[in-house]
Amino acid sequence: MSADPVRRRAWTCLRDVAAGEGLDEVLGAALAEQTDDRDRRFLAELVRGTLQWQGRYDHLVARFSRRKGAPRLETRLVLRLGLHQLLACDRVPSYAAVDQSVRLARAVAGARTAPYVNGLLHAVDRELTRVGGEVAALRSLFPDPEREAAAHLAAWHSHPRWLVARWLDRFGYAETDALCACDNRRPPVACHVLPPADPADVAAALVAEGIDARPGSLCARALLLPEGLSRAELGDLLAAQPALMVQDEAVQAATGFLCAGAEAPALDLCAAPGGKTLRLRAELGAQRLLVAADGDPRRLPLVAGSAARTGLGPDLLVAADGRRAPFADGAFATVLLDGPCSGTGVLRRHPDGRWRVGPEHLARSAARLGELAREAYRLTRPGGRLLYATCSLEPEENQEVVAALLAADPRLEPDPRPGAGVLRPGAGATGESGHWLELLPQHTGTDGFFAASLRRKGPTS
Repeated sequence: MSADPVRRRAWTCLRDVAAGEGLDEVLGAALAEQTDDRDRRFLAELVRGTLQWQGRYDHLVARFSRRKGAPRLETRLVLRLGLHQLLACDRVPSYAAVDQSVRLARAVAGARTAPYVNGLLHAVDRELTRVGGEVAALRSLFPDPEREAAAHLAAWHSHPRWLVARWLDRFGYAETDALCACDNRRPPVACHVLPPADPADVAAALVAEGIDARPGSLCARALLLPEGLSRAELGDLLAAQPALMVQDEAVQAATGFLCAGAEAPALDLCAAPGGKTLRLRAELGAQRLLVAADGDPRRLPLVAGSAARTGLGPDLLVAADGRRAPFADGAFATVLLDGPCSGTGVLRRHPDGRWRVGPEHLARSAARLGELAREAYRLTRPGGRLLYATCSLEPEENQEVVAALLAADPRLEPDPRPGAGVLRPGAGATGESGHWLELLPQHTGTDGFFAASLRRKGPTS
């Protein structure tokens, strides 16, 4: 008998991502081929889950392998898929996980690989049985946390070691352990209720339709929806409720911090997919000029689609590199820059992201963000505000970019935001210095996010 086609398709997705293709595109195409909803859900779990936990699985492969050196990529992918089914897919019996992995190994890596895959997966399964079936009990098989803290946390929580080492230096062991654990939890579906709709009314309408909706903790207009919603179900829900916009609570809170009191004309310099553009429009009102620009023309339809669905949006959409924007000096009273970054604050949503970013990426990203920030400053008129944000946790992309911008020109100054301390739903949930705040996943249970508000001095300041 041949390998299950869903598992075979998951393997090809992982192969394509390993070759450098984007997870969203690869998985999206694969899911579109499936006609059964259960197959779609299983395929998504296999691909996303295996990528999320591949660091842990690679450690177990090295621990239980009787061969010298790492197996070839095609075999590693089979083993990762098999281990994910053994350790994380409760509805897959262990015998099925092993048997299907052996069949898959024969198909993609050759008959000689099958006994190796069979033996390694059986060895892990026996160990799991020995410790009572609790995956947490396997933690003793990983490096000693007291002697090799970075190696332990990186392997157990499936994060790149270089990033864990950075976080250990900055946060310490307990905080880094908690941060990595947060990255491996399934994020809720968080939505923002756009004004003038009332969040309580929207929640009541959802409950009447059988959809549990509960208030968020960071933002008064946030609603949390059930985790099990499929993409199709979520799409139908958004079509029926145009006041709803999918947006993580951290982003909602930070965007509210930044956009309160925004004035026109306003520019969203890196606008796609468009959530913050909608928030800017809601703050500005319908009759005030709002321009949305993005350097990737292929992403502008996302902004346009959100605008069409909600009835909000920019007056003008522009395809433009934010480092060389086609606007005059001082053209805008408000410039919002949510810049492209390493994304270390959103690893729970992008399991491939943890393996795509290396230490060398931070320097390049910080340099690009610095260019974007300087251009955003050029576009801000005297008396206007420059709003800076990223979904990164790294100082090079956050505080250091803001500090360099302030040091470069005395006409730019911090813009303390009233009510910043409201964003503290627990001990130390945010780090803020009046004009900037940082939301950390291990404190808030949300994505990680950074936001800063600056003002260009001028006659109206």
